[in-house]
Amino acid sequence: MKVSLEWLRRYLDISESAEEIERAITFLGFEVEGVEKTGLALLENVVVGEITKSGKHPNADRLGLCEVITKEGGAARTIVCGASNYSEGDRVVVALPGAVLPGGLEIVESTIRGVVSQGMMCSEKELGQGEDHSGIMILGARPDLGVSVNDVCSGNDVIFDIEVTPNRPDCLSHIGIARELGAFFRMPFAYPELGVAASVEGPVDDRAILREVRVKTPQNCPHYRAYMIRGIRIGPSPEWMQRLLTAVGLRPINNVVDITNFVLFELGQPLHAFDASKIEDERLVIRQALESDTIVTLDERKRTLDPSMMVIADGRRPLVVAGIMGSVDAEVDQNTVDLVLEAAYFNPASIRRTSRRLGLSTDSSYRFERGVDPHGASFAAMRAIDLILEIAGGEVCGGPFVEGHPPLVKREITMEPDFVRRFLGFSVEDREIREIFEYLHLEVSERESGQGSRSYLVAIPTFREDLERPADLVEEFLRVYGTERIPTAEVRAPGLLDRDDLLTVLNRRASAYLLGQHFEEFVNYSMRSGDELTRWYSHAAAGALGLANPLSSDQSHLRASLVPGLLDNLRLNRNRGNTTVRLFEVGNVFRERDGKIWELNSVAFIMVQAPLPQTWLRRPPPDYYTAANLVRNLLSVTVLEARSPNVGSRIFKPIED
Repeated sequence: MKVSLEWLRRYLDISESAEEIERAITFLGFEVEGVEKTGLALLENVVVGEITKSGKHPNADRLGLCEVITKEGGAARTIVCGASNYSEGDRVVVALPGAVLPGGLEIVESTIRGVVSQGMMCSEKELGQGEDHSGIMILGARPDLGVSVNDVCSGNDVIFDIEVTPNRPDCLSHIGIARELGAFFRMPFAYPELGVAASVEGPVDDRAILREVRVKTPQNCPHYRAYMIRGIRIGPSPEWMQRLLTAVGLRPINNVVDITNFVLFELGQPLHAFDASKIEDERLVIRQALESDTIVTLDERKRTLDPSMMVIADGRRPLVVAGIMGSVDAEVDQNTVDLVLEAAYFNPASIRRTSRRLGLSTDSSYRFERGVDPHGASFAAMRAIDLILEIAGGEVCGGPFVEGHPPLVKREITMEPDFVRRFLGFSVEDREIREIFEYLHLEVSERESGQGSRSYLVAIPTFREDLERPADLVEEFLRVYGTERIPTAEVRAPGLLDRDDLLTVLNRRASAYLLGQHFEEFVNYSMRSGDELTRWYSHAAAGALGLANPLSSDQSHLRASLVPGLLDNLRLNRNRGNTTVRLFEVGNVFRERDGKIWELNSVAFIMVQAPLPQTWLRRPPPDYYTAANLVRNLLSVTVLEARSPNVGSRIFKPIED
C-alpha cells in the first residue's frame, strides 16, 4: 500500500525526516518496500522574479529580450527568452547563474546572438513540474520576489510503499499508519472532524429517494447503510484531493468518485456511490446472485455470476458485485444529480471467495477480504457526506436506510504490569506501559487485583481484531517501546554433550559406518501420504498416523518407515541421470501400539545393482547376503554401546496425546 507523507500530516503533526519515518514503520512491524520523493527537488539560485520590461531581441526574430528583477528595488537583469506567453508585470521563475536544474542543466551567464543573458526564465518542464515547455511558468498567485521556488511550487511529497501484514487490516489506511506513527513518536493523533453530516443519523423520512433497502443474505452482509443526497453537481475534485489520490496511484475521475476513493484510503472503509436515477423500482436488494445473472463491471468486462456471489441489485438486475466493483449500469457520471451512498460490512470469506472466482481484485475487495472495522461504516459514510456537501453541494434526504447491526467484537483483556515484565525479561515502568497502550488507542483502566497489586483492564477497539490475549498486548508494547532498547544479556543454551546422549552416539556411528561403505545420506520429511501408508502397512496404521490438519495431501500422515522415502530419492536421482546406487537415512518413524503412538529411531538403506565396470577387478553385485552383512555390522557398531537397563526408554518414547 502506498502512503503519502503529505496525507499523513492531515492527522499528525510530524516533522521527522523521511529516513526516520521509514525506520519507524519498519520497527513497528511493517516492511517498507520503497520510498519515492516527488515534487520539486531542492534548487539553489532559482527564485521568483518579475518582468519589468520586454521587447524583441535586436538580432533574432524568434527571441525576446526581458528585464527581470528578483527583489524589490533591485537591479534588473537582462534575460533572453524564446517563449512569448508573458507580459510585463508577470511573476515568473528565474534560474540565476550557478543554478542547476533537474536533468543537470547548469545555468551560466552567456551571450546569445550578441546579447548577454544573465539567467533563464523557466518552463514547467524545465523545473520538473510537468510536461509543458511551450512557454515559461507564470505565477498567478504573485508570490514575493526573491522567494525560493521550493517555497512556491507545491507537490513535494514522500511516498512510502508499505507491505502490511495480513493480521493488520487496520493499517490499510492513512489513519491506521498515522495512529501507529503517533504511538511510535509519542505525539497526538487526530481523526478528521465531522461537520453537518454528524446530524444525518436518524429515521428515514418522506424525502427519501429509495422506497426500500432489504438484505436477503444477512450471513454475508451483517450490516448495510444507504444514505441519500439530492441536487449534487458533478465536476472535477479539488486540486488538493487530486494531488493526494495521484500520489497513491489513483486516477482522479470526478468529485463524487474521488471522494469515495479518498475516504477508502483515509479510513480503510470502502464505500460505493450509485446514480439514484439508474436504480429501478427505487429499491436496493442485497442478495446472492442468480444462475442467470450477468453484470458489466466498471472495467467494461461482462462477468457471469453464480449463487456463491453476493450482489447489490435493484428491482431488475445486479448493480454491484458486493464489496468488489460496481457496474456501468449505475455509475456516477456527468449527468448524475441524485446520489445513493452505500456503506456496509461484508463477511470477509464471502468477498474473498467471490474475488478469486471472478479473478477480480480491487482496493475495496483487498480490505473487505482482510476485515474492515465492523463499526466503521457509519463514520466513513458521514465523512464522505461532509466532503460531498462541501465539494459537490446537494442536500441530505433525511436519515439512512439501516439493515442489520455490526458484529459484536468488543473485547477486554485483563493483564498485570508484572506480567509484561516477566514476559519481556527486563524491567519497564507501569507508567510507560499504560502510556504506550493509550497512544495505540487502547482504553486502559486500573483495578486492584488483591494483595496490593494492580492489574489493567484493556478495552480493545473494534479495529484491532488481532488482539486477543495478554501476550498480544506485550507484543504491542514491545514493538512501540522499541526492540532495539532490549538490554543486552548473556544467552545460555544448555545442551547435551555427545558422550551423554546415547541416541546421538548411535546415529553418528550408524552414519559413519554406512558412509564408509560408500553409501550417500539422504534426509526426507517425516510426513508421507495416506495412500502410501495404506499400501505399505494397513488401513489401521493409516488411520492411527493421520494428522488432524495436514499441510497437503502428500504430507498427511506420519511416516512408519524410511524405505518409501529412499525409494523416491532413488527414482528421482535415476530420472535425473544420477548414478547413485547406495542410499541411507537415519531418522524417526512412528508406530501405533496399544492405543499410543510411539516415536522410534530408525536406520534404513537401499542398494541397487549397477552395471559392472570395465576394470580388471570385478566385484560381485550386492544381494541379500550383502545387506544382511551390513545389518550385522551396523548392530555391532551401534547396539553394543546400548547394553544398559534403560536403553529402551531412552531410544523409544511414546508421543503423549
